[in-house]
Amino acid sequence: MLKRSITIILLIITQISIAQNTRKCNTTFLVNQSITEDSRNLIAMEEIANKNNKWVDENRNKEKTVITVPIAVHIVHKNTHSNIGSGTNISNAQIEDAIRILNEDFSKTNPEFPNPPRNTFSNLAADVQIQFCLAATDENGNPTTGVTRTSTTKSTFDPDTEANDMKRNNTGGKDGWDPEEYLNIWVCNLAVSPSGGMTLGYSYLPGSVAWQMWKDGLVVDFQFFGTVGAASGGGNDGSTTTHEIGHYLGLMHTFCESADNNGNPICCDNDDNNWGGYVDDTPASKDIYWGSVNASTNNNTCNDLSYSNSFNTNVLDMDENFMAYSSDVWMFTHDQSAVMNGTMNGYRNSLKNSPASVNCSGAVGIDNVLDNNQIRIYPNPTKGKILIQNLTNFQSENIVVRNILGEIILTNQNTNSLLSLDLSLFENGVYFIEISTANGKRIEKIILTK
Repeated sequence: MLKRSITIILLIITQISIAQNTRKCNTTFLVNQSITEDSRNLIAMEEIANKNNKWVDENRNKEKTVITVPIAVHIVHKNTHSNIGSGTNISNAQIEDAIRILNEDFSKTNPEFPNPPRNTFSNLAADVQIQFCLAATDENGNPTTGVTRTSTTKSTFDPDTEANDMKRNNTGGKDGWDPEEYLNIWVCNLAVSPSGGMTLGYSYLPGSVAWQMWKDGLVVDFQFFGTVGAASGGGNDGSTTTHEIGHYLGLMHTFCESADNNGNPICCDNDDNNWGGYVDDTPASKDIYWGSVNASTNNNTCNDLSYSNSFNTNVLDMDENFMAYSSDVWMFTHDQSAVMNGTMNGYRNSLKNSPASVNCSGAVGIDNVLDNNQIRIYPNPTKGKILIQNLTNFQSENIVVRNILGEIILTNQNTNSLLSLDLSLFENGVYFIEISTANGKRIEKIILTK
């Protein structure tokens, strides 16, 4: 049973009234715009929030298992940056760095732990138990690195008026992959908007583009995706992607986005509502804190005793939360983790059960090389489908799959340069692919986990 009665909340529609030199995240503006343009999105958001919150209420105290999300990173770069690693055409190393940071943040293995700069809310810090891995197969089941690169004549994309142009081939961008099977992340050059300053990234809340699903996913400025290469400038902690995926999985900002009739910031518990998942363990706070967070940071902008939350005393603002705008952030709370897991088991359940194979090695285009002859076997681990590539340089390739007892369970006489094997009918466990060529024999261990 839900802990509060559910009503359609129009709070977001009236919230966007606080201007900053740096908007940082454009999510609230775009969600506002989406539900204003199509009221069906408002209804969808409410229904989806109800479903996600119901799962949270029923499963809050149950043991969780790690959920794997396949991601597709679409680099949309200026056509003058043709070389990988040049300008907006960011390097593979930068993509790998961004994914590393993302997974550290979601698993509470980021450098701030186990001894964060301040321990005020350490007992509330959660391991979300969601991991993000590059897709190893595309929508058609073909092998992929999980990264696409698209040249565009556009120098920048305005986050207000061109917020989704990078997501379509016909507007200078790249069509995303099926959003029910992949988390699409577009990395491009976001313009400095006259209305809101610099925007680092944005996403849509669950259901807010239910009637235009091609928009679903993240956009991150190329200078804030990771911390190396084009993102190695000052003032970037690398957690922009973490923040935006928080929105993608149902979280709202922790700071109040409302103002009084005169435009002055007011106090509110911004994420303790239906759309925010009723997050009780983030304190109420007024306006935005932009500065550093350390042991001496003591902002306390609202009296928490005035709100219904999990705090029985008036506590400091949680400026270190990933959904804040502080320059140093390092944690999600247990309630935030529950909301995101609720979304993955509710609205985004198809993503959780995506048929896409994944590469969780952390490296772009990881290969298994046999006999130093560029034969590739992937993905590994696999959900069943195994691809073997680049066999054309060999003759008489005999391929045998054995179980852990050494028994042959599958054989194939290859005649193509790309061979597909299907192990999905077998039990989870360890198997061995044995490839015999004119140059010798090589055995590769494969882990099957469906």
